[in-house]
Amino acid sequence: MPARCEWKGFLQINQLQVAVKAFSTAATEPEISLNQLHRDCGQRIRQQKVCPIHGQIESEAIVSGYQIADDCYLPLDPDELEQLRPEPSREISVECFVDSQTIDPIYHTGRTLYLVPDGPPGQRPFGVIREGMKASGRYAFSRVVISGREKLVLLRPYGRLLAMTVVEYAHRVRASADYESEVATVVPGAAELKLIQQLIESLMDRQFDLSRYRDNYMDGLSAMIEERIATMDLTGAPRFSNSEETADDTALLALLKASLADAGVGRTSTVGNVGAPESVLSEAGFQEQKTA
Repeated sequence: MPARCEWKGFLQINQLQVAVKAFSTAATEPEISLNQLHRDCGQRIRQQKVCPIHGQIESEAIVSGYQIADDCYLPLDPDELEQLRPEPSREISVECFVDSQTIDPIYHTGRTLYLVPDGPPGQRPFGVIREGMKASGRYAFSRVVISGREKLVLLRPYGRLLAMTVVEYAHRVRASADYESEVATVVPGAAELKLIQQLIESLMDRQFDLSRYRDNYMDGLSAMIEERIATMDLTGAPRFSNSEETADDTALLALLKASLADAGVGRTSTVGNVGAPESVLSEAGFQEQKTA
């Protein structure tokens, strides 16, 4: 199944503008999600939103707040927070280019998107930008609005694509100087330095392939779940309590018959009546626009 486009917009370098679209680099194999169950009956545990004074409340009655002291919060109106959000934008406007080593990977957030040209007209300018960055050894630094928040991003050539990595703000990354006092100053001797270099060289893998490594826990969990499902006897699994079995069965049959009627079972279906699914908007919430 093709990956869903997560963002559409324009890559702009001064007067040069290229229509692009972005795809997540996240693996096609999603993490296995586990739910909390009641050990005795196997039912899923529901997490309810409860006020210590008024009990359970609806989501509409919840606002954000900042804790200023123990049991003391400053409520923030949703409209006030909305005013702080940046204006929606569909541009990756390059602010500058930097050497490839300028921004250390410690500032990478771990989220990267693949950028590709959006349509035939952008193929050549996209390729020129990519090859120019490769030849000069430069990366592009920019800001972009994603999911209603302004993000710092670093663009770099990646094969035939451009990889756009979200970068953390510098003030949100702890300075390494805060921990350097934990490390003593060591000056290796010539013999020690030579030996450690030989050891490093002996373990050098010049054909390193990251795909050789798998998440053993997730693979084992997946195999265990598949094995358990294959051996489960679901034919006798109770669906209704005995005291309400007759009434529930009758209601279920009625719902099934009504559903079949709505689906037109028994009538000749017309292929032309099947509607095509609407295109999914990007997670950033941008309206899809046609470019000239």
